[in-house]
Amino acid sequence: MANDVFSEAVRERNAAGMTFNQMEATTWDVGGKEGSRSSAWWNNMAKWHMDTPPAPKYVPGIAAVLGLPERQVHELIAEQWYGVRPDDRLPGRLRPLLSVARGVAKVDLVTLKEVAQALSDKHTVETELQELKAQDEIEDLPADEEDAA
Repeated sequence: MANDVFSEAVRERNAAGMTFNQMEATTWDVGGKEGSRSSAWWNNMAKWHMDTPPAPKYVPGIAAVLGLPERQVHELIAEQWYGVRPDDRLPGRLRPLLSVARGVAKVDLVTLKEVAQALSDKHTVETELQELKAQDEIEDLPADEEDAA
């Protein structure tokens, strides 16, 4: 299953005590009839039984329900339905690290950076060493084998 971050936010809000009926009422209060989402919609959304994302006109009410800024709601929608994240320029292998780093206290960020720098330096040295070994192996080949390499 793809990343269901929007649906997860709905489930978390429901688990925190807001019923689907209350979610419907909140969207009605914010957006009126045209901007509301039904309790059935919220229930289906929590189970991710929706093939299409909510239209932009529903975002203000959804933001009120989830207690999030509208921009963050748009980001959740983009991630769940389109697979686009605001940090997509960040390589996928680093995303878990970023998630952890966001939870680190400011006083510990210096230490985290130093550890990351040490690991990066280690990787750089290991890569350079492998390249040097590969060059040495090529230089050690007889002339006819070197042409084949």
